[in-house]
Amino acid sequence: MKLVLIACCLLLIQSALTAIQVRYYQKSMKALVGKYRGEKGYHLFSGQSRRRIGPGSIVLLVVDESYIIQECQCMRGVSILSTFKEMEEYEGMHLGELLDRLHTSEKKRKSPALQSALQAAGEQALTAISKMRRTTSIS
Repeated sequence: MKLVLIACCLLLIQSALTAIQVRYYQKSMKALVGKYRGEKGYHLFSGQSRRRIGPGSIVLLVVDESYIIQECQCMRGVSILSTFKEMEEYEGMHLGELLDRLHTSEKKRKSPALQSALQAAGEQALTAISKMRRTTSIS
């Protein structure tokens, strides 16, 4: 009976901590969207990579119509104390260059979760922007 009570308490704590982290994620995303509100040609993409053991990562990318990364923020860690940090080394970089760099340095990267999250966001951005360009050029 004690084991069931402990398991229920842990489940409640995990749910509360998850709700806090989701609220922080939404707040960070709204701040990023607000920064570019009213400006045309900017798109927000996110990528995530979860690990069973070790830290996971979430990446937020703001990309313009010419595939240039305007802003890149990353959250890495295993606890709710993790925050989004600006990753200036990717700002101003072309998406193709980012994906090429991630692909060629696949084995050398220290943080595979960060690499996977960056790759997911980059591929999503590349696909979505090319689809938008294709539909507007046909019309």
